[in-house]
Amino acid sequence: MPVVPHRLRWWIALVAAAFALTLALGLQRPSVQPPMAAPSEASEEIDWGAPNAQPSLAEEQLLQVGAYITNISEIDLREDQFSIELLLWTLWHGDPDQNPSDQLRVLNGIYNGDIQRFERIRRDQAEAHSWSLYKVRSPVVKRWRLQRYPFDDQLLHVQIGLDDPLQPVNLDVVPQAPCSVTPSLLLPGWTLKDPSGYASSISLMNDLGRPVSDGIAVRRQPTVSFDLPIQRRSLLFVAPDFLGYLLAVGLCCMSLLITRSRDDLILAAVVSAGGNYVFIAGNLPVTAMTGFIGNLQLIIFLGILYVVAADELIDNQLSLINTRFAEGLRVLLLPSYVAMTLLGIWWIIP
Repeated sequence: MPVVPHRLRWWIALVAAAFALTLALGLQRPSVQPPMAAPSEASEEIDWGAPNAQPSLAEEQLLQVGAYITNISEIDLREDQFSIELLLWTLWHGDPDQNPSDQLRVLNGIYNGDIQRFERIRRDQAEAHSWSLYKVRSPVVKRWRLQRYPFDDQLLHVQIGLDDPLQPVNLDVVPQAPCSVTPSLLLPGWTLKDPSGYASSISLMNDLGRPVSDGIAVRRQPTVSFDLPIQRRSLLFVAPDFLGYLLAVGLCCMSLLITRSRDDLILAAVVSAGGNYVFIAGNLPVTAMTGFIGNLQLIIFLGILYVVAADELIDNQLSLINTRFAEGLRVLLLPSYVAMTLLGIWWIIP
């Protein structure tokens, strides 16, 4: 077997390495794409169902909603909520197979497991529309405005919409009687007024990860709102809620009429007024304390201070200077206290 020279072996190895490098570069070279033909002016753009493609309002099909309120319960002022039961019906003007009525929800309701129920009872198909009937039971979030308590009026607001906030469905109320209340519904301590229903929308201050169409700054979700105004019967709440304040005023009047044990009566008035404030604060949220109740508490305590200061000034100061003048002021002390207290309460009543 012939022996290959040492220099020839180096040349063979170098040629093999160059061949391998050339082959590797050839395999990694990107393939040349043929140039795309420019589209003609007459050709139409093909819609492949892109996620950001949004149909116009004219292309959206109409879903009309109506409500019949059957019960309202669990009006919770501290938890900012109430519970409602209603019969809700829909009229779908479109393809029955695409009826989105089963996707309706109480948007301002509380959903936690089985708390919110949206059950379909029946569905009928007519020539022009598809009619569906649902039974809805749900707690609803309500931010109570209690600055005027117990002279406040509240608005029970229920907002109905679709689960998918991006679903292009035009929501509206039914043309006749969009919202009504059963005549048997009675709320203890409240007076019910005429309900109303109207089409509304929710502004989504976020694009939800999907680009919006050109010229649209804020994405809006169509909804339907039902409002039920209720008015509190104030006289039913004055006596039980403000009994401590009434007792404090009575004790102050007694301390001005009785010449003995005045300190005990004034101390009892302070305890009665303070205990009444603690009782109300335990049943109402803090927002109620900033309105009528807070002003009433201030008037009661200022009246107690007025009685203490005036009585001390007349007995220990003015009586030593002029007895007749002090006796005259003592006679006017009770009417002035009662007049200032009643005037202050009348002034802050909303």
